[in-house]
Amino acid sequence: MNRKIITIILAIAIIAGFFLPLSSAGSGSAFDSVQAAYPVSGVEAILMKYLWILVPVSGLILLVCALNNEQYVPARFLWAILPFLALAYIIVRPVTEGMDIGDMVKTFGIGLWVMLGGALLLAVYHPKKA
Repeated sequence: MNRKIITIILAIAIIAGFFLPLSSAGSGSAFDSVQAAYPVSGVEAILMKYLWILVPVSGLILLVCALNNEQYVPARFLWAILPFLALAYIIVRPVTEGMDIGDMVKTFGIGLWVMLGGALLLAVYHPKKA
Protein backbone atom coordinates (compact mmCIF):
# COMPACT_ATOMS: atom_id res chain seq x y z
CA MET A 1 0.00 0.00 0.00
CA ASN A 2 1.17 3.49 -0.64
CA ARG A 3 1.47 6.33 1.85
CA LYS A 4 -1.77 7.99 0.81
CA ILE A 5 -3.92 4.94 1.55
CA ILE A 6 -2.18 4.21 4.85
CA THR A 7 -2.60 7.83 5.95
CA ILE A 8 -6.30 7.79 5.05
CA ILE A 9 -6.93 4.55 6.97
CA LEU A 10 -5.03 5.67 10.08
CA ALA A 11 -6.62 9.14 10.05
CA ILE A 12 -10.09 7.56 9.94
CA ALA A 13 -9.08 5.25 12.80
CA ILE A 14 -7.98 8.19 14.93
CA ILE A 15 -11.18 10.11 14.23
CA ALA A 16 -13.35 7.04 14.92
CA GLY A 17 -11.50 6.28 18.16
CA PHE A 18 -12.41 9.72 19.45
CA PHE A 19 -16.08 8.70 19.42
CA LEU A 20 -15.63 5.16 20.84
CA PRO A 21 -15.64 4.36 24.60
CA LEU A 22 -12.45 5.31 26.42
CA SER A 23 -12.81 2.84 29.28
CA SER A 24 -13.53 -0.85 29.33
CA ALA A 25 -16.70 -0.10 31.28
CA GLY A 26 -17.97 1.72 28.18
CA SER A 27 -18.90 4.82 30.15
CA GLY A 28 -18.05 7.59 27.70
CA SER A 29 -15.97 8.69 24.79
CA ALA A 30 -13.42 11.46 24.46
CA PHE A 31 -16.12 13.41 22.63
CA ASP A 32 -18.34 13.17 25.73
CA SER A 33 -15.55 14.42 27.98
CA VAL A 34 -14.80 17.36 25.68
CA GLN A 35 -18.40 18.51 25.47
CA ALA A 36 -19.18 17.92 29.16
CA ALA A 37 -21.18 20.72 30.73
CA TYR A 38 -19.26 20.87 33.99
CA PRO A 39 -17.31 24.10 34.51
CA VAL A 40 -13.63 23.78 33.75
CA SER A 41 -11.31 25.36 36.27
CA GLY A 42 -7.56 25.36 36.23
CA VAL A 43 -5.03 25.37 33.45
CA GLU A 44 -4.55 21.60 33.38
CA ALA A 45 -8.26 20.86 32.92
CA ILE A 46 -8.40 23.28 30.00
CA LEU A 47 -5.21 21.76 28.57
CA MET A 48 -6.71 18.27 28.73
CA LYS A 49 -9.80 19.38 26.80
CA TYR A 50 -7.68 20.91 24.07
CA LEU A 51 -5.39 17.88 23.94
CA TRP A 52 -8.43 15.67 23.40
CA ILE A 53 -9.61 18.01 20.62
CA LEU A 54 -6.15 17.98 19.01
CA VAL A 55 -6.37 14.25 18.27
CA PRO A 56 -9.39 14.22 15.87
CA VAL A 57 -8.43 17.60 14.39
CA SER A 58 -5.03 16.19 13.43
CA GLY A 59 -6.74 13.12 11.99
CA LEU A 60 -9.13 15.30 10.02
CA ILE A 61 -6.33 17.44 8.61
CA LEU A 62 -4.35 14.33 7.65
CA LEU A 63 -7.44 12.88 5.96
CA VAL A 64 -8.26 16.03 4.00
CA CYS A 65 -4.65 16.60 2.96
CA ALA A 66 -4.21 12.97 1.89
CA LEU A 67 -7.34 13.22 -0.25
CA ASN A 68 -6.03 16.51 -1.68
CA ASN A 69 -3.10 14.90 -3.53
CA GLU A 70 -0.98 14.91 -0.37
CA GLN A 71 -0.63 18.70 -0.18
CA TYR A 72 0.18 18.89 3.55
CA VAL A 73 0.37 22.26 5.25
CA PRO A 74 2.77 22.70 7.04
CA ALA A 75 4.05 19.08 6.92
CA ARG A 76 2.75 15.52 7.23
CA PHE A 77 5.23 14.74 10.00
CA LEU A 78 3.84 17.49 12.24
CA TRP A 79 0.22 16.35 11.87
CA ALA A 80 1.26 12.70 12.27
CA ILE A 81 3.23 13.22 15.49
CA LEU A 82 0.80 15.60 17.28
CA PRO A 83 -1.90 12.99 18.12
CA PHE A 84 0.72 10.62 19.50
CA LEU A 85 2.27 13.31 21.69
CA ALA A 86 -1.14 14.41 22.97
CA LEU A 87 -2.17 10.84 23.83
CA ALA A 88 1.22 10.15 25.42
CA TYR A 89 0.76 13.15 27.71
CA ILE A 90 -2.81 12.14 28.55
CA ILE A 91 -1.64 8.64 29.50
CA VAL A 92 1.62 9.54 31.27
CA ARG A 93 0.27 12.45 33.34
CA PRO A 94 -1.77 10.29 35.80
CA VAL A 95 1.21 7.94 36.19
CA THR A 96 3.40 10.83 37.36
CA GLU A 97 0.81 11.59 40.02
CA GLY A 98 1.06 8.10 41.49
CA MET A 99 -1.49 6.07 39.53
CA ASP A 100 -0.46 2.51 38.69
CA ILE A 101 0.13 2.04 34.96
CA GLY A 102 -1.02 -1.59 35.09
CA ASP A 103 -4.40 -0.67 36.53
CA MET A 104 -4.73 2.13 34.02
CA VAL A 105 -4.00 -0.10 31.01
CA LYS A 106 -6.60 -2.62 32.21
CA THR A 107 -9.28 0.06 32.04
CA PHE A 108 -8.44 1.27 28.52
CA GLY A 109 -11.41 0.92 26.21
CA ILE A 110 -11.55 0.30 22.50
CA GLY A 111 -11.52 4.02 21.69
CA LEU A 112 -8.25 4.70 23.46
CA TRP A 113 -6.60 1.62 21.93
CA VAL A 114 -7.71 2.61 18.42
CA MET A 115 -6.52 6.20 18.83
CA LEU A 116 -3.23 5.12 20.40
CA GLY A 117 -2.54 2.46 17.78
CA GLY A 118 -3.37 4.78 14.87
CA ALA A 119 -1.35 7.63 16.33
CA LEU A 120 1.64 5.39 17.01
CA LEU A 121 1.62 3.98 13.49
CA LEU A 122 1.31 7.47 12.00
CA ALA A 123 4.17 8.71 14.15
CA VAL A 124 6.65 5.96 13.28
CA TYR A 125 5.73 4.99 9.71
CA HIS A 126 6.93 7.49 7.10
CA PRO A 127 7.20 5.82 3.70
CA LYS A 128 8.40 7.71 0.67
CA LYS A 129 5.74 9.40 -1.39
CA ALA A 130 4.56 7.01 -4.09
